[in-house]
Amino acid sequence: MPLIQRLGHAHTIREFRAAALLRFKEASRLALAGDRLTAIYLAGYAAEMLLKAAYFRLTGWGLMHPLQVSDIKAAKTYATATLGIPWIGTNLHDLSRWAALLVEERKYRGMAYSASMARTLGATVNRIYLNWREHLRYRANRPYQGEVATVLASVQWLLGQFRFL
Repeated sequence: MPLIQRLGHAHTIREFRAAALLRFKEASRLALAGDRLTAIYLAGYAAEMLLKAAYFRLTGWGLMHPLQVSDIKAAKTYATATLGIPWIGTNLHDLSRWAALLVEERKYRGMAYSASMARTLGATVNRIYLNWREHLRYRANRPYQGEVATVLASVQWLLGQFRFL
């Protein structure tokens, strides 16, 4: 059976977490090999999957509950309509907004992060988002080594803190 047919149709929190770890490992190997843009590209997607998985886990989704694109779109709508998070356009890859959604949803549920954790999460995600967008795949730029190191260290922090997100 071809790869695409073996993928299945739905994402889950468990798959997001596992894929994020794999993409991070691949990004780290690519960075060592000098393929910096691809390293940042994959690391950014790892961050996105971690933030989405953390949000859906927080809202009570089981580890194997299927997540559809419609669920991700509904989270964006909820962020804007209920929590007042400004989320412009249709971009579902906005790492800063996913981090803000996590922070605000925890407040809404009476489980707020400490001020320090909220600031650190926001700053960490912003360091990634300064260097990553999903449309990097269409570019041929050459990131500086420091940009790659910053993104990888930030994603590593998200991986290490995932159980607390």
